[in-house]
Amino acid sequence: MSNSQPEGIRLAHADAKFHLSSDERSAVRRGFDVDALERLLAHLRPEVRSLVLQDFKYPARGEPAANLIQMGDPSLQPLLDEVWAPMWEFMQPGALETETKEFPGRELARQRRRAALSKQKDPAQR
Repeated sequence: MSNSQPEGIRLAHADAKFHLSSDERSAVRRGFDVDALERLLAHLRPEVRSLVLQDFKYPARGEPAANLIQMGDPSLQPLLDEVWAPMWEFMQPGALETETKEFPGRELARQRRRAALSKQKDPAQR
C-alpha cells in the first residue's frame, strides 16, 4: 500500500465517478436505500467495495443474509444509517421504539417519520 492512501477503508474524498451497475442495483435486498449505498461505496477504497456490497445483496438460497451494522470508521456510520433508514419501514409497527437489535438508521428513520407526520398535520407545508 502506498503512503498516499489513508489508513482504513475510507478514501480521502468520495469517488465521484463510482456508480453501481443496474445489475448490482437490482441485486440489493429490498428495504435498503440503493442510492445511499452507492454514496457509501463511493467513499470506500475500491478493493473493499465489493465486500461491503455483498452484505446488502440477496444471499444464495439457504444462506443467511449478512447485516453490516457498523462501520470501522465513525465518519462512515452516518452513510450506513442512510442505507438502513428505509428498512425500518419494513419492520413491525412500533419497532422504532421496541427493537432491541442495534440496527443502523433508527434515529434517521425517526426524524423522517416526524417530518412526514408534521407535513400531514400542516397542509401549508405541502
